[in-house]
Amino acid sequence: MEPSKRAQVRYKQAVLLMVILLVLAGLPACGGGSGKFLNLGPGPNNGMLNGQYAFSFFGSNPSLIIAAGSFTADGNGTITNGLEDVTVAGTTGQSLTFTGTYAIGSDGRGTALIKTSNGAATWQFTMLNGSHALLIRFDLGTVTASGALDKQDPTAFSARKLQANYVFGFSGIGTSRTNLSTAGLWTMDGAGNINNGLMDVSDETAGVLENSALSGTYTVASNGRGTATINSGYGTQNFVFYVVDATDLKFVETDGVPAVSGEVLEAAAPYTLASLNGGLAFTLGGTDHGAVPVAAGGVITADGKGNLSSGTLDLNDGGIASLGASIGGTYSFTGNGRGILNITNTALGNLQFALYPAQNHTIELVEVDVTAVMSGMAKAQTGSPFAASSLVGSFAANFTGILSSGGGTREEEDITGQLRADGAGNLTGTLDINTLATRTQGVSLSASTYTMPADGQGRGTATVNIPGATFTMQTYQIDANTVLFLDIDSFRILVGIMQKQQ
Repeated sequence: MEPSKRAQVRYKQAVLLMVILLVLAGLPACGGGSGKFLNLGPGPNNGMLNGQYAFSFFGSNPSLIIAAGSFTADGNGTITNGLEDVTVAGTTGQSLTFTGTYAIGSDGRGTALIKTSNGAATWQFTMLNGSHALLIRFDLGTVTASGALDKQDPTAFSARKLQANYVFGFSGIGTSRTNLSTAGLWTMDGAGNINNGLMDVSDETAGVLENSALSGTYTVASNGRGTATINSGYGTQNFVFYVVDATDLKFVETDGVPAVSGEVLEAAAPYTLASLNGGLAFTLGGTDHGAVPVAAGGVITADGKGNLSSGTLDLNDGGIASLGASIGGTYSFTGNGRGILNITNTALGNLQFALYPAQNHTIELVEVDVTAVMSGMAKAQTGSPFAASSLVGSFAANFTGILSSGGGTREEEDITGQLRADGAGNLTGTLDINTLATRTQGVSLSASTYTMPADGQGRGTATVNIPGATFTMQTYQIDANTVLFLDIDSFRILVGIMQKQQ
């Protein structure tokens, strides 16, 4: 699995809980102009999507909706052999079949018209390369969601190929239908057993469950679709999953309540203090102690000895931005792959997270104090010191969150598209935007910019202008290929990512 893909996978966990806020506590939304008709286009790049792919998405209809599945693309605009497992909060998961057509433009932006056994759907997506794309549901008035699709490795479609230690991050709703975020680890033994597991749970209603033992079973069919049952201190949960490869599985719970989804990735070898030594970029999402939607992002430096310093945190708490707070803290690891991260001096107080490192040193975070209910990811930075010239080329982008139009409506907004950075602080590109009320295809940026301060730590700013809307953002650069985003507008709570196209 490519490093850029792994970054997107873990970033997505930060996004997931933010979208839940729409369903449970949300803020109203606004979008671009209404667009009832879609342009499938001539598809000069249809060959980019060729083979068997797994996908997942997370969003609203307007209840929480989570899904995962697979399909085959022929490289000429036709989709066959589609399978999809979808769960709407409060209802047991449903298995669907589908076919479809698609077209991909010269900039890597694509549209797919999907015909399922339960009705029609539309996807809008942006290709990074032939193996990975950022995806949104693009259905006017029915579903909006964000996710990703990844090319599958059919040689991994058996239980015996899943024989390793894995970490996971799941988000959704808990037994009381309020925010739930979990992270943990387990071992899959290649014979259908899940053991040596533990997880941390942050449930807005039930509270925190730390370091809970888990076990379970799993099966994998010859088409790459699997099932799993997980038993823990939180109860018994049933899942369907789709194998990307032996290191990456897309999970979706089928119980209805609770209902969570997320990615399972091969675990790193157990970390020591020295394993973290250098800059980290991170994003977080959830609710504060008053159940108000909150998102955060920042950078911080680990010294390889258990100390965190030179950190800067930005926070958007219910539309009130607190920017540039100096933060520090500590971190520690146990021998089983679980760690603890303490961040001090935030606007919310001191925060504590359980952390679980994946194989590529991406770190899954879930809050285990009672200050807030947040989860997210941290990623080791490479290529510093960062400057405006560190960001150049064409990037696939995805933004997801909730907005307030001032009219009292409450909707999620999901965006994908291409952004182009010129290395001198200017952004151009084209975005596709969906809310439950409006969808707009092919919105061009105008007079958009980004900055990177002279300290070289990778924390910068971006202003993205489109007709009728401006996104004011903080940015956190991981490397030359990947940047995380936090919107700091008073009427928007949104996080995002852009990854270089190849």
